[in-house]
Amino acid sequence: MERKNIKTAVIYWLVTFAYMGIIFWLSSRRGFNFPRLPENFDKIIHMFIYMPLSFLFYRSFNKIGIKRYVFLMAFLSATIYGIMDEIHQLYVVGRDASIGDTIADFVGAFFGAAGASSFRS
Repeated sequence: MERKNIKTAVIYWLVTFAYMGIIFWLSSRRGFNFPRLPENFDKIIHMFIYMPLSFLFYRSFNKIGIKRYVFLMAFLSATIYGIMDEIHQLYVVGRDASIGDTIADFVGAFFGAAGASSFRS
């Protein structure tokens, strides 16, 4: 791997880990004072949070030279992080875990990896 490629890969992974940190931080918050949202609207929010994570995983794996099974690796990495995040929320006062949120994370992870797979380089 060339020096330039290593630098690019490190940047991609740093951004990926930073995004994971933001998700963890948001999940650690007691709650938000949103106006009343339509029922299950939080599932859409979950989807749109995990789409970029999967996209970032895809690009990060790709930048370190992983080409085979990169879609699956990105998708599973984001999905597993979503599951771990739901477990984490069991221990946060004022938060809860739900299968519905996990499914929304799963769907978002799928679409994020699909979107990343359509990019070149």
